Amino acid sequence: MIIRRIEVLEPQLANKIAAGEVVERPASVVKELVENSLDAGATAVTVEIKEGGAEYIRVTDNGCGIPSEDVKTAFLRHATSKLHSVEGLDGIETLGFRGEALASIAAVSKVSMRTRTEDDDYGTLISIDGGSVGECVPCGCPVGTNIEIRELFYNVPARLKFLKSTRAEAAAVGDYMLRLILGFTDVSFKFINNGKPVYHSAGDGSLENALICVYGSEISEHIKRVHYDDGYVLIEGFCGDEYIARSNRVQQSIFVNSRYIRSQQISYAAQRAYNTRLMVGRFPFLALKIRISPREVDVNVHPNKLTVRFRDEERIDSAVLLAVRDALEGRHEEAPSPEETDEPPKTVPADIYSVFHASREDRAYSPELINETVGKPEPYQHAAAAKAEVKDAPAPESGEEQIFYVRDSGTAGGVREETDVNGILHYSFTPEKTEEREETIEFDVSPYTIVGVAFDTYIIVEQGDSVFYIDQHAAHERILYEKLIKDELKFDSQILLTSRVINLSPTEHACLMDNIERFRELGFEIEDFGAMSISVHSIPSGIKKESVEKLVHDMIATIKRQGGVTELDLVRSSLIQSACKHAIKAGQTLDKRGIEEILRHYADGSTPLTCPHGRPVMVRVSKRDFEKMFKRVL
Repeated sequence: MIIRRIEVLEPQLANKIAAGEVVERPASVVKELVENSLDAGATAVTVEIKEGGAEYIRVTDNGCGIPSEDVKTAFLRHATSKLHSVEGLDGIETLGFRGEALASIAAVSKVSMRTRTEDDDYGTLISIDGGSVGECVPCGCPVGTNIEIRELFYNVPARLKFLKSTRAEAAAVGDYMLRLILGFTDVSFKFINNGKPVYHSAGDGSLENALICVYGSEISEHIKRVHYDDGYVLIEGFCGDEYIARSNRVQQSIFVNSRYIRSQQISYAAQRAYNTRLMVGRFPFLALKIRISPREVDVNVHPNKLTVRFRDEERIDSAVLLAVRDALEGRHEEAPSPEETDEPPKTVPADIYSVFHASREDRAYSPELINETVGKPEPYQHAAAAKAEVKDAPAPESGEEQIFYVRDSGTAGGVREETDVNGILHYSFTPEKTEEREETIEFDVSPYTIVGVAFDTYIIVEQGDSVFYIDQHAAHERILYEKLIKDELKFDSQILLTSRVINLSPTEHACLMDNIERFRELGFEIEDFGAMSISVHSIPSGIKKESVEKLVHDMIATIKRQGGVTELDLVRSSLIQSACKHAIKAGQTLDKRGIEEILRHYADGSTPLTCPHGRPVMVRVSKRDFEKMFKRVL
């Protein structure tokens, strides 16, 4: 075995190795250079790229510039004007601080930079080729910095080989520019791709105007303003309604002290605020700006500076949850302690003397209607519903079994006070919070009893030692979907009377254009409309015009997730919409026979117990759970 000597790496080789962490792709270069511009106090920044940035990148700003005597030093490793002591790491307020970016970029590209400060009569020009620094020479230029990067990774073929397509790399740069426009609303950004303007923000300080700049004017109709301040953390921005929710987090922009970050923790906290507003697998639109003392957040986690750690993560979770929830509900309050962040369920007591039968006129959904849409299954015997004995309650008509319909008679925004009727105390209670566990719900052909319906939405069924609460809309939606999925859909195109223009994010736009032929095969006629938007002229038959935008976004997400989109993906999306539209709605009254028609489709175990969107059809509460609620067992 040969024993090799330990040697210190040459600076150029060390810079190339370091560049692997800092400079992953053209978007990484743009990120580092623009952060330098912002740290220099720039109020106007122009980014221009060609061929996805691999061939050419230019960043021009009107910042303070670099003194001529410091220009060469700026390209040395660990040379920075933003950090001067170890103590400074505890309160970093600038975007950059490592002093690695310029050295790393210069090591793997050809760089030329012109810069001038306000105190200098002329500027300074420096050229660097693969880490080899040339001499500084005087030049004419305005105050600020203009830096050009050519032939990125020309001397590292292995890195160049792993770059994605030109369109994908340009999209990554565009996506970062989008975040900058939202994060620094008081800075005017211009982004030019292959000579064509893509974004140009006003820099007027308005986040709403910035959102319109990148997402289009339609976004204003679907966002709610977020404002929260508890003295520890300030959260401002916007959250979106259900209409602009997506099947991924591509439309979530989170900033901490103006730094764009990626945080599953914050994203999840915001998601919890939506509770049942969003279907399973949908993620809300977010543009949140979090201000907190720099000493309460650690940005020195990874060289790309996209990950941060908070000193008090639970308090941040609580604040984000309340900030978004208050925006959605139109109210504001201070953040509670972490253990109080989970909102207690809003319960409404069922006063047994206000329970009443649905009138025949209210019974809008008959078994005949259900049979017409889903087909009548084979009947089977089940136990008769037990008659409830209620003092002074009206008796059912002869031959008709009694089903109780519990209406929400509580006041809005709170729980009704306890009432005492005929000496009987009625009150609401919240079941004890039990440890979450995986549970398989089984609802089978054995005898069951229909107990009633709560709030014209939840069918209550007793079977064995269990009570099932069944969402009538979700249950019927699944039945319709299972029938429709068996039918064959043809992918003929239908021409739209007026073309539909859809705004996309840079990455969505690149993905769609790379797969444009696949969309055409499925019945779409789409053309590039410029500025990260498309124009849709034709859509597949059976797809409603109102659903086109959501469908396009979902199909792009499917392509990015699984590498392609199939006819079945399109069929499912269309059928889910159809089933949801035609299913029995929450709040619509079903009679006993209509309830039975729904239950029969689930009794043989062949129908999935989730709706097509992924929500549960039924929830099971065991006899033991009830005994725990009433403290009969511990």
